[in-house]
Amino acid sequence: MPLPYRKFKIVFPPRPKNATPPLKIKEYDNGKFLWQPKLNGSNCVIYTNGTDVKIYNRHKQPMSRFEISKEEILKLYSGNGEWQVLNGELMNKSKKGEDGKTFNHKFVIFDILTHKGKYLVGTTFEDRVKMLDDLYGKKESDQKHLYSITENVYRVKTYKENFKGLFDEMVKTDMYEGGVMKMKSGKLEMGTSEQNTSKSQIKSRKETKNYKF
Repeated sequence: MPLPYRKFKIVFPPRPKNATPPLKIKEYDNGKFLWQPKLNGSNCVIYTNGTDVKIYNRHKQPMSRFEISKEEILKLYSGNGEWQVLNGELMNKSKKGEDGKTFNHKFVIFDILTHKGKYLVGTTFEDRVKMLDDLYGKKESDQKHLYSITENVYRVKTYKENFKGLFDEMVKTDMYEGGVMKMKSGKLEMGTSEQNTSKSQIKSRKETKNYKF
């Protein structure tokens, strides 16, 4: 059951700690998981109550060099004066997008953690994707695998099947590291540690000198 969240409090966002090599991705394409692109940026958590905006990284530290205006972030708010917490990727590594152009100083949403005074603990990942659909719609963007919300804010698309095909396609683009498979029925846990909700998420990255399985 969702819990009250009426005062600003920093929480750890969910994290896909466990990894699988690309050759085993098909094992998770079984109807129990959803697929989201894994972007090559910095995990970012945005807190806003419609007036104030606070930006933190996944270690509960203030996010440096966040260059999207407060006014644009406030456009994301949908609430009643209570805090809304969005989790996503801050694109800050000058990676190239699907159009070959640098995709930088953008925020890409992939989850929502609180809404209208409720910490969404106990809700399933599938429930929260539906909530994001309802809040922000599905407007196509200049990036095939992202929806557009505002000029500098996007949202990842969520897929039900063809995980290995998506992986093989996405890793050709600089800004994608691979993908994250998230269990549909996986429930959001309390963000009291960096390992919360990790058991229901599996990441798979393209092989580089830095990522070995």
